[in-house]
Amino acid sequence: MRLTRTLIIGGLMVIPSLFLTLLVWYLLGKPDTEPLETIVCNGIPLLSIGSGLFFGWVTGSEYAE
Repeated sequence: MRLTRTLIIGGLMVIPSLFLTLLVWYLLGKPDTEPLETIVCNGIPLLSIGSGLFFGWVTGSEYAE
């Protein structure tokens, strides 16, 4: 149950992370230079999904047997 809950929370973090990425990308002026575009377009979603997985695992201790 803990693993399922963690995967669901991590998967649900995709939607807000994509909106946050789009907002930051627009606020930075739609960068097309390589390091900045990679950090914004890949770093924000990966960080958001990773934090969702971490949060799901840490708060799921009541399901661990």
